[in-house]
Amino acid sequence: MSTKSAVHTLVCFLQLCVVNGQTTCERQMTAEWRLQPKPSVVKWTPRENICSDFYTECWNMNKSITGETSEEQNLSIPQICPLQLQLGDTLFISSEPSFQSYGMNLVNVSKEEFINCPKAAFLQEQLIFVCQIKGLHQVDPNWLGVGTHYFAELHKRGPLLCTMGLRLNVTVKQQFCQQAPNAPLCSGHGKCLSHVWEKAYHCHCFSQYSGRFCQKFDVCSTKPCHNNASCTQKSQLSGDSYECTCPPQFSGENCTEIVGQCQPRTCFNGNCSNVTPNTFLCECDKGFT
Repeated sequence: MSTKSAVHTLVCFLQLCVVNGQTTCERQMTAEWRLQPKPSVVKWTPRENICSDFYTECWNMNKSITGETSEEQNLSIPQICPLQLQLGDTLFISSEPSFQSYGMNLVNVSKEEFINCPKAAFLQEQLIFVCQIKGLHQVDPNWLGVGTHYFAELHKRGPLLCTMGLRLNVTVKQQFCQQAPNAPLCSGHGKCLSHVWEKAYHCHCFSQYSGRFCQKFDVCSTKPCHNNASCTQKSQLSGDSYECTCPPQFSGENCTEIVGQCQPRTCFNGNCSNVTPNTFLCECDKGFT
């Protein structure tokens, strides 16, 4: 090994030792779909933004609600804080300044290789960048299709850099919030959201709306039926959008009429007067019976 190479190796080793304490990656548990894509820059360095516990630090999540097996819950994997992108977002990798002299190799690996770090040579088509990168480089959009992608450092002198945290978990999500390409998100009656553990964005409807795209108005939520009557949503094709089932002592479209009591137009040509709580009498106009 030349003196120059030895110096580079020593400098790199010393920098790897200057790793900050445990990092809890802060992130929103629920994100709303953005209408415009945005760029994200990831610093490819083991000296910052490195988390260790896959759930509590890297995802800032309670293990009990992830639904993973006990074996998967105990993953201790030093890694760069995981990243979530929308389909169409751009990703830039900014390499550690000490890598400037000899570059770096970034490869697309399987989940198992991500967990254990790559230990073998990789095919040319698995390289994220055609050549060793220096400085800031954009990741080709072809590597950012829908799904979860695992990127790891493949160092010529072994997997040391990967085990120190130079590996990145990138999840790319699409949205299912439009009935048609030019339609408003969630029909304008909800928000297009994705929880951190969900694989895509879906509609979360405002009150009174339902359906996959929040396209259905729930008129029963406005409580049109009175006097403890039950409301049934009906097909919009049937004309009325709801139907009230009235208790025995009430009637009418909205169950507001008392059975046996005078109502508007109860007596067509005459005056109506209530006799008892459940009976009435029509006093007819002259000429009517």
